[in-house]
Amino acid sequence: MQIILYNTLGREKQMFEPLDSDKVTMYSCGPTVYSIQHLGNLRAVFVVDLLRRVLTHVGGYSVDHIMNITDVWHLTDDGDHGEDKMEKGARKDGITAWDVAKKYTDIFLEDARYMDISIGTERGRYDIFMPRATDHIQQQIDMILDLESKWYTYIVEGDGVYMDTSKFSDYGALLSDKHLAGLEEGSRVDLKWKKNPTDFALWKFNMTGAKRDMEWESPWGVWFPGWHIECSAMATEYLGTEIDIHTGGMEHIPVHHTNEIAQAECSCGGHPWVRYRVHYQWLMMNGKKIAKSDGNVAYMSEVRERGYEGADVRMFFLQAQYRSFQDFSRESLEAAKKGRAKLSKRLRKGDKGWERVIKVDKELVEWAMELLADDLDTPKILARLFAVVESMDEDDDELRAAIKWLDDAILWLDLFSPEVIEEAPEEVQMLARQRREAKSHKDWDMADRLRDKIESLGWKMVDGKDSYDVEKI
Repeated sequence: MQIILYNTLGREKQMFEPLDSDKVTMYSCGPTVYSIQHLGNLRAVFVVDLLRRVLTHVGGYSVDHIMNITDVWHLTDDGDHGEDKMEKGARKDGITAWDVAKKYTDIFLEDARYMDISIGTERGRYDIFMPRATDHIQQQIDMILDLESKWYTYIVEGDGVYMDTSKFSDYGALLSDKHLAGLEEGSRVDLKWKKNPTDFALWKFNMTGAKRDMEWESPWGVWFPGWHIECSAMATEYLGTEIDIHTGGMEHIPVHHTNEIAQAECSCGGHPWVRYRVHYQWLMMNGKKIAKSDGNVAYMSEVRERGYEGADVRMFFLQAQYRSFQDFSRESLEAAKKGRAKLSKRLRKGDKGWERVIKVDKELVEWAMELLADDLDTPKILARLFAVVESMDEDDDELRAAIKWLDDAILWLDLFSPEVIEEAPEEVQMLARQRREAKSHKDWDMADRLRDKIESLGWKMVDGKDSYDVEKI
């Protein structure tokens, strides 16, 4: 099926046409592992995993997907100065920067896999391969040398090797008019010793003489690469000098992704480096962006401690289209969990004979694929799915089989697992039946007493027109 994606380069939805008719190359900006990744970071991983699944199961492509691990030099601002987050994290934890990188990489991988995302640092073993920046220092040096040989760089004594953005005529092509206006006013950084306000570091020099945990030999002396160069170097190393899709957060558009384009296209011969730029929006909490810097943050460990499954988190993320802001709260996650449980309870049958059905409901599969193909319209998928399940015939095995395919291929909500919801104990079920009977006889006092008894045991009744559910409080 034809895939349609919003391409930031064109600022519109476009038909997706990969370079290879059968294979898609995709690069995603990954985590900076100086601390634990929050739920906003994990929403990003969910989005790119969803996109990969749609390309595979709806578009019919094989996908070579790379996501970097930034385990060196990410400063506390988006310029070329400030404090190194990796070294800062090492001092905070009382360990080396190498230990910091390993510790938080392992936590990130565990969190991603909790959401059933196949992700790891071994190429070929996982759906998403995550190379480390520190394993690709030579590739970064080689790209800088190539830019230097083509006269795109200059040296700032006592500071580093810088990219001269004025020599790249398409600099800022990814940016909106608002971003460009800011650059014209010199708002990104003070000019200081740079030739242009938008110039950025490719390799940093040791200005203090202090030894760092992470530093390397280079043609320009011992120290470390700039932040932006790692993505371009690793993407071209594994995917080539032209790739189909590059994903990342909206916040990376003004600086990181704009600089990526400049260095990659100047190094790769001037032709377009990426065909489709796919950007996802922030996860919000308390009315503002989730961020570690101001303490407005939530972590997967907290979600797990409160008894939520990874599929509950996926259910929550599916409720918003990836280019929209999404508000996180405990209430919204609880609502997602209950919605998932409701679907599961309606879909599961004691008789497993339907699982042997080869034929599926083609209409359901087709409308689901059409919505997914249209820029991953997951909110409409869920709305339609709830309506279909609510009205489905108990014996409609073809429809049930189609939903099973959709869940296994794309959604991964584990809707058919018997462990999705916790069954009420027999005592609670008996009280619920008694309350239902009391209500049928209009014995409201007895019904209220039974309701209170049920709730004292940690459960509640949800009454429908012709039925009821018993749910954990």
